[in-house]
Amino acid sequence: MTMASANFLGVLSLLFWSMNVALTRVIGEAHPLGMPGLSFLAAGIMLIGLDTVKKKPMPWKSDAGPMFWLVGGGAFVIYLVLYALGLSYSDSREVVLPLGLLNYCWPSLMLVMMPFFFAVRVRWPILGAGMVLCVIGVGCSLLWGMSLRQVAAVAASSWPPFLMMAGAALLWAFYSNVARKWGNTASGTGWFMLVAGLFFLGMWLVAGGPLGLTRAMLVPLILHALIVNAAAFLFWDCGVRWGDMGLMGVLANFLPVGSVLFGLWYFGNASTTSLWLGGIFVTLGAILCRKGIHLPGTE
Repeated sequence: MTMASANFLGVLSLLFWSMNVALTRVIGEAHPLGMPGLSFLAAGIMLIGLDTVKKKPMPWKSDAGPMFWLVGGGAFVIYLVLYALGLSYSDSREVVLPLGLLNYCWPSLMLVMMPFFFAVRVRWPILGAGMVLCVIGVGCSLLWGMSLRQVAAVAASSWPPFLMMAGAALLWAFYSNVARKWGNTASGTGWFMLVAGLFFLGMWLVAGGPLGLTRAMLVPLILHALIVNAAAFLFWDCGVRWGDMGLMGVLANFLPVGSVLFGLWYFGNASTTSLWLGGIFVTLGAILCRKGIHLPGTE
């Protein structure tokens, strides 16, 4: 695969991911375990089928080592679990978009982690300032205009989803670097999706309750499985492994804006000053983090 092709697929994945927060919340409202499980399972089967048609080697015959399959794969699966549960169990749709902004701190975190995987020159003060802006952006999107008592109430009721989303952002940033470092030509996305889907469906069988698969849920479920999971994750994997990782980090800065726009349209919510301020701060923080990393051949 050429770098230009990989860059194109990486950009396409970012456009598809703009739908992720809203669609994950919608299917999670039907059932927070069973519906994400169906989506991940379907996406995993599609991707494994595509690999089979393309005659890609099975995991045990690939050129990727155990660091990719065990460490990277574990991070991928746990990321999906935390991400889906965090959005599904949040208090309301109004909290979902700030949660999405927290998740979209991962482009900055990916760049912060790069020096531990690759030979890059780092400007730590700039990187640190970028991360501070990201944190301010997430807080601003949720807490703008609240009194201290209201802030305390939100923190008491909403901290588990926010903790899960922070963990998800760290894990996806970590996986993106692991895939670039040790993935080689192996394609593990389908297998990781399959494991996550089986895990969710196993939890659903234990928890019980109706699946919630109605006619109204078919379209968001299909979009979530085919576009957000199968296509976007596969394309991102190509972008970070064979494309310009610095470019992917820069373009990923605008995910918060795309996610907010799609979420407001899909949910039919009115935009708020605090949400847009939060999106702007998270985007500026990611851009500042990019300025703190010197990638060979890009500057």
